[in-house]
Amino acid sequence: MTYTELPERGVVFWPVGTGDSTTVVVDDEHVVQVDLCDRAGADEDDAVVAPVIDRLAETLPARDGKPYLAVFALTHADSDHCKGFADLLDSDIHIGELWATPRLWREYLEDDVEMCPDAEAFQAEAERRVAATLAAARAGGEPASGDRIRVIGSDVDRADHAYAELPREYFTYPGEAITLLDGEDVGEVFEAFVHAPFKDDCAAARNDTSLAMQLTLRDTDTEGHVLLFGTWPTKRSARSLTTARPSGPSGWRGRDARRAPLLEEGHVHDLPGRQGGAVPRPA
Repeated sequence: MTYTELPERGVVFWPVGTGDSTTVVVDDEHVVQVDLCDRAGADEDDAVVAPVIDRLAETLPARDGKPYLAVFALTHADSDHCKGFADLLDSDIHIGELWATPRLWREYLEDDVEMCPDAEAFQAEAERRVAATLAAARAGGEPASGDRIRVIGSDVDRADHAYAELPREYFTYPGEAITLLDGEDVGEVFEAFVHAPFKDDCAAARNDTSLAMQLTLRDTDTEGHVLLFGTWPTKRSARSLTTARPSGPSGWRGRDARRAPLLEEGHVHDLPGRQGGAVPRPA
């Protein structure tokens, strides 16, 4: 089996079968995980899918003696995009901040919508972080790392949910960009430009309300771009491409990993001029 090391700055598309697990390395201190699909048996020698949580635990930067994940972002609550999240919470990995969409709260209250156990674990953690953030704000402070949450998008029924009371800085809407990760400004090297979800689609099917964003990674004289759509409808994704922020002259862009070498354990997009890729695990 080949093991994938995280690049110094770049993107890893983990092989997980049907589903998504994307790791975005911003710098040597900040890593963003978008979705998770960690399947049972992935750590067996003959597995063709990656044990994503194990790989993250081995390769993430350390902070206070624990593997540190600056942000976990869930595009939508289908099981193949959050499978293993409860295990991630129970692991030693410290998750500084969650990015969630309003659809999660709406689904939780709908009797005819079934949520998988990992989606319920994510929703419960999101609720806990909303409460912690509100408590910190009422005390005149900010939430600690591990309690932070960002709600991306809007909903016509937001007044029915506790997250509506969050201060404005904990919300991001389509057309806005995020340059803070777990409360730390990384704008010189990273930006997440949000394309969706829209308020008009708030009651639409789960896929139609996916988090969609263009991520930009910057080096001294290079920009790289990647578009992550969750399972946002293809036609709408294509239209969004026409209005996405332009890529730099030597940057890569798009969720498609065709430009990256096919690795036994993952597609790795490394920002040009940086070191990274897949290496055999030392004996």
